[in-house]
Amino acid sequence: MREVRVVIIDDHKIVRRGIRSILEQDKGFKVVGEASDGTRGLRLISQLRPDVALVDIRLDGMSGIDVCRNTVKLSPDTKVIILTAYLDSNLIHQALQVCAKGYLLKDAEQMDLVNRIQQVLNGDLVFDPRVTNSLAEYAIQHPPQEDDVLLSSRELEVLRLIAQGMTNVEIADILFISPATVKDYVRSITGKLGARNRVEAVAKAVRHGLI
Repeated sequence: MREVRVVIIDDHKIVRRGIRSILEQDKGFKVVGEASDGTRGLRLISQLRPDVALVDIRLDGMSGIDVCRNTVKLSPDTKVIILTAYLDSNLIHQALQVCAKGYLLKDAEQMDLVNRIQQVLNGDLVFDPRVTNSLAEYAIQHPPQEDDVLLSSRELEVLRLIAQGMTNVEIADILFISPATVKDYVRSITGKLGARNRVEAVAKAVRHGLI
C-alpha cells in the first residue's frame, strides 16, 4: 500500500518535529517536507503535491487560511487539515470557506491525529469535538438570512453529528434510530443543501450559518 505523503507547515520547529515523530511511527505515513512559514509551505505543496498538508493557521508570510485557499488552485488533490492551538469560531468558519478538510487542535492524542488524517483521506471532514461548540457559537452570532436553506430540527441534529466525524451507525446509536433512517436524513440534507457528499454538506451548512 502506498505511503501517505505529508507536508507540515508550522512556525515552531519543535512542533514540526513532534508531528513528524508521531506520523513516522506509522509505516503508512511519510513526511516529505516541512516549512516554517506560509509562503515556503505553499511552494512545497506546489512542488511536492502531497496527499495531506498539516497547516498551522497563524503563520509568517501567508496565513494558514491563505495557504489552504491557494492549495485548492495549485494542488487540488492535496487535502489541507488545519492543525492549530487556536479555538476561534471565526477562524474555523474561514477555514471551511476555503475548503479545509479538517480543523484539529494541537493537543490531540497521538493516535487521534493519525486516525483523523485517515478519515480525511476516506473523504470525511474532521473536527476536534471542541470545534463543534465553536461553530454553534458562530451560528448564534451570525443567524441565517431568510433566504437560507431550512433544515428540520432532526436534520440539524444529524448534520451536527456528521460534523463531528461520526458514521451513520454511530449517529443511529446516539439518536436511537436505524442506520437506514440516518442514510435517508443524509440524503435529504445533501439534497436541500445542493451538496454532493457529507463533507460538502457540512461546509455549505457552515456558510449558511446552520451549524
